[in-house]
Amino acid sequence: GLVPVMPLWGRDPAQLLGEMIESGMVIMVTAVAALGLDERWLGRILDHEALRELVDLNRRLKVNVCGDGGEMETLVLDAPFYRKRLRVLRAERRWEGGSGTLFVEAELEEKRL
Repeated sequence: GLVPVMPLWGRDPAQLLGEMIESGMVIMVTAVAALGLDERWLGRILDHEALRELVDLNRRLKVNVCGDGGEMETLVLDAPFYRKRLRVLRAERRWEGGSGTLFVEAELEEKRL
């Protein structure tokens, strides 16, 4: 049989997101569906300040820092292991009730060295 490999399973979400930010990943929030995550989060790039806010939301409202419970969706625009990066051309926010989605049009572009 197959042996599943789950390197992220059981990791601390705050530590994991912090490592992603530190590594140079550019992560944009594209959808939110949890108390505490409002329209201002749509299009936000996850940085250390966002991480602090997510940790606080986790403490107060049990929001998963990495959005693992469906609290948010993200799009990785760039990462050290990407050959090209995504450049956002247009983005449209749609908010309904307590959740929202950012519809993104993007293109691949060469990385500047």
